[in-house]
Amino acid sequence: MDIYEIVTEVLTSRKYKDICRDTILEIAKREQTKYRSKKLLIKAIKNKLHQVYGAFLSKKDHARLYEYLDRIKEEEDLREICSQILSLHISTKERISFYQELYDEIFSTIGVPESIIDIACGFNPFSIPWINKLINYLAYDIDSVIIDAINRFFQIIKYPGLAINQDVIYNSVKDNTDVAFAFKFLPIIEQIKRGHTQEFLKNLNVKFIVVSFPLRSISGRKKGMFYHYQEMFKPILVEHFIFVKEIVMGNEMFYILRRGN
Repeated sequence: MDIYEIVTEVLTSRKYKDICRDTILEIAKREQTKYRSKKLLIKAIKNKLHQVYGAFLSKKDHARLYEYLDRIKEEEDLREICSQILSLHISTKERISFYQELYDEIFSTIGVPESIIDIACGFNPFSIPWINKLINYLAYDIDSVIIDAINRFFQIIKYPGLAINQDVIYNSVKDNTDVAFAFKFLPIIEQIKRGHTQEFLKNLNVKFIVVSFPLRSISGRKKGMFYHYQEMFKPILVEHFIFVKEIVMGNEMFYILRRGN
């Protein structure tokens, strides 16, 4: 089977046409050894993409996102519009009620950074009104539509930010920033490239990192997720970072960590 032909076919699907080609290619390479049938391989690739991306967002939400962006110039309450945008994505919808408290906790702990990198950002940059500070903001995601919308958002609100369409698992982030946000991202790394979390953390050029883990599945079940993630990731995190603070908000566990010596 021609792996590049497989990738092109996946990219023609309505659901995944906006996903970074590198992401689909690398998933295809890893799944290729398991399947002889082209049909089964494509199905396996789409299943993996659904686990790490598709379960959180629909194409209808893309259209609604731009409708909300068009309203920003007309509306006075930026937070109200951004709340509606954040509610389109499962992860950010859960945080709307505590974004202010979360950022207050982070910045009171590490100080106000000059620069942030938001890794696999999803809709998180639309929470900037709760940051309420001018911070150089870099955002990375595999969805080109989201990246375009975030850049448009930065321009509309005149914020010093840039969004980049890049797979950060297979193409390391080179930026040197004060703090990285990696919300619910480490489990996704392990789903796509098992054992890569350590290398990912090692390559980050940051003073601090804020990581988070879900305490419940999308369906709402706990299933011992907290203890599972503690056992899987804590030993890796302490190799590269020093634990500064642990925060539980909503259905999410956050760790603020400082780069070790």
